[in-house]
Amino acid sequence: MSDLKERKRTPPILRESQKEQLLRYIVSTFPYSIWWKDRNCVYIGTNELNARGAGLSRPDDIVGLTDHDLPWTTEEAEHYIRVDKAVMASGEPLLNIEETQRQADGSQRYLLTCKVPLKDENGEVFGILGAWTDITDRKLTELALARAKDEAERANRAKSEFLTTVSHELRTPLTLILSPLERLLEAQHGPLPGDVRDELELIRRNTARLLNVVSDLLDFSKAEAARMDVDWELVDINRFTAQMLNDIRPSAAARGRTLALTGDALGVVSLDRYKIERILLNLISNALKFSDPGGHIEVALRALDDAWFEIAVRDEGIGISADDLGKLFSKFTQVDGSVKRRYEGTGLGLSLVKQFAELMHGAVAIESELGKGTTVRVRLPRAAPEAAAGHAARAAAGRAAGAVEDGAAAGDAELPIDPGPSSTPSTAQTRRWLSALPPAEASPDGSAPGQPELGASSRAAEPPSSRPPGPTSVAPPAAGPERPLLLLVDDNPDMRRFMRSLLSPSYRLMEAADGLEAQRLIERSPPHVVVSDVMMPRMSGVELTAWLKAHPVLRHIPIVLVTARADDEAVASGLDGGADEYLVKPFSPRELLARVRSMVRLYESYRQLGAEQAEIARHSGMAQVAMDVLHSAGNALNSAGVAVELVRDRLARSRLPRLKRALAELLGGEAGPVGAADASRGEGLRRYVELALVAVEQEQEETAADLERMREQLDVLRDALRAQERYAYRNAYRTERLSVNEVIGESLRVHGAALVSARVAVRLDLRPVDDIVANRHDLLTILYNLLDNARAAATGGGSSDPWIAIATWQDGAAVCCAVEDSGPGIPEAARAQVFQYGFTTREGASGIGLHFCATRMRLFGGSIRVEDGREGGARIVLTFAPATPVFAPAPPVATGQAAPR
Repeated sequence: MSDLKERKRTPPILRESQKEQLLRYIVSTFPYSIWWKDRNCVYIGTNELNARGAGLSRPDDIVGLTDHDLPWTTEEAEHYIRVDKAVMASGEPLLNIEETQRQADGSQRYLLTCKVPLKDENGEVFGILGAWTDITDRKLTELALARAKDEAERANRAKSEFLTTVSHELRTPLTLILSPLERLLEAQHGPLPGDVRDELELIRRNTARLLNVVSDLLDFSKAEAARMDVDWELVDINRFTAQMLNDIRPSAAARGRTLALTGDALGVVSLDRYKIERILLNLISNALKFSDPGGHIEVALRALDDAWFEIAVRDEGIGISADDLGKLFSKFTQVDGSVKRRYEGTGLGLSLVKQFAELMHGAVAIESELGKGTTVRVRLPRAAPEAAAGHAARAAAGRAAGAVEDGAAAGDAELPIDPGPSSTPSTAQTRRWLSALPPAEASPDGSAPGQPELGASSRAAEPPSSRPPGPTSVAPPAAGPERPLLLLVDDNPDMRRFMRSLLSPSYRLMEAADGLEAQRLIERSPPHVVVSDVMMPRMSGVELTAWLKAHPVLRHIPIVLVTARADDEAVASGLDGGADEYLVKPFSPRELLARVRSMVRLYESYRQLGAEQAEIARHSGMAQVAMDVLHSAGNALNSAGVAVELVRDRLARSRLPRLKRALAELLGGEAGPVGAADASRGEGLRRYVELALVAVEQEQEETAADLERMREQLDVLRDALRAQERYAYRNAYRTERLSVNEVIGESLRVHGAALVSARVAVRLDLRPVDDIVANRHDLLTILYNLLDNARAAATGGGSSDPWIAIATWQDGAAVCCAVEDSGPGIPEAARAQVFQYGFTTREGASGIGLHFCATRMRLFGGSIRVEDGREGGARIVLTFAPATPVFAPAPPVATGQAAPR
């Protein structure tokens, strides 16, 4: 410690040369460009980094130069000198100056510079010291970001201006459509026929819906461009909200929802009437849309304090996941934006709610839980900001004057408070929103509230109705020849109703609200043509098309996809997915009718072609039936013949004659009496008689077993004949879940006698495997063919110890079975033909067996292949697909397809 204090009191003394050398070293290694000038802005020194940027070979070369002598531009040199003089004049440093500088190589750099005045021991400024760092990369990035931001803002402004222009242009023709429609519907020109009124209601409802979308786009574009003002006025918020709910409540009740107003009496508050109405309509619309029939919707008004109040809309609907809550207020965003989304909309509603609330100096918050419901809270000030108070007062005075002109007392018009619910009709905005609501039958669950869903069969008997149908309906058949049956699939009831009105005069109709319901109808009553929307809940039109075209029986049914996407990619995607035709909205009635007629003709062509193919298949199949019957019968009769030969051989080798001769010798003659035999001979006689009885019983048992095997062979023959009947009579081809190992055991029990007779050893390696799905008789026949071929190969190859190996194992989800023999194997050249009909490498064989095995394995969804055996023989491997269905019905006769063989 004493040494440290001593060193501090007597620091090391550097010579002047050492100080200069140290200073030069610091300057040369400093990571920034450094320079210093005298009071006349003449350079008196720099470091190597700055000298290199100025194009100088050595730092000393800069001495005596000014900025005009260096590669900088004239503007840059004058700027540097002007700033240098200002710093020396003020005597204060100037930091973080952003400057540009042209380098000696011609490149433009951006610099961040710091300048400090140099002072002597008397405080007099004698020069300036500067240092800069290159910030070119950062500056270029900032400039690029600024340009991108400017371009994005220009594009956003252009988009907003375009939306505003288009919205204005659309509102005029839409108004000119709606107004005459409303006059017609009000029956000012006399009553309208029911079908005409229905068509006009359809037009009015969808025109109002389009006008609502246009209004949303117009409001959105104004808010985005900051061109939307707030028209403050004093409103009795309780009365105003109650009036709105009274107007909406009947529509909610028609959809099975209840609507209630609760909370505090807030009295008069400052609001923009248009914006608060839009906020409430959007929130109530979402609550109705995302809640199920029987649900309750509550609108609550709460006083938070003297300055703030809250409007809360709560539903008991499907709720929103926590991950999706942050997306809800983004423009043009929906939680489910897929083609299977369940609810329609532009994704602007909650974005507008947020923008309107913020324009009125409020805020929006949302709380939700999946399966429990959602609550949206809008927090607003009770009073308008001071800057808007004068405007609100002037607006109130103007409305008061108007009220006096209409005959109201001046004292009653002191505040522009809207009157009570009983005296004020709905505003145009609320009326338009209500008129655009879809029919009550189109509730999200797909059924009319409070009524059970009707099946297609019950609806088929109903008379035609002018109301839009429920999610599934069948038009009544017309008298006379049966008309083609069409299936209309669309989640929009108005679109179904429109297409029904066009198609019902010429076709029988079924209707479904989504792909899943369409699936059930198609399987129950296959239509001639399916006309389906693309974007639907639960199952989209694209998924329905994929399912239909993959169906083994129904894939011939033509399908027309209807969509609002008209781009080439969407059309190509639909056609690639299997659609037979693509119809883009909006379409003309003539186009729809023409395309449906074309698809009906296509269906009839499919049916005619199928019938012709079925007839050809029936005739050609009968020959195959006969050959299969003969082959199966021949296999069974061969086994029966082997069993008969075994019985004959056993009878020939019977021990009864030998026992008879032995018995005669004991008795002293073939038929002499036994009374004279002595005791020893009597005992021998008893013993031989017992042996004879045992031998007779044993032979009887063996003979009975052989006869049982013969009976089993005859049963196989009978089963083969029954199985082949399906080709002639189109009966169902039944499959079942089978254990391969158990069927192998059954096959060995039935056909094992032939293997024993040929003295062929059987090696088994049957491992635990999953069940398969197959026809039991066909699988037994496959195994018999393989065993018979293996027996013939093993015994015909000259092996002294012929053998057959049977193995099973699990290969992932598939089940494998192999039959291997010790024979000579199958030549490589013959393997490509070995499964062809009539091909054989064995003299006297029919060439049907392996062909039968291959066709049946394909029918089971599996495969068969030939491999080299471990010892040079042949190895046939069967691979069975994972077990799925347990019953595969044959195609119905109406499709014109032959039953599987």
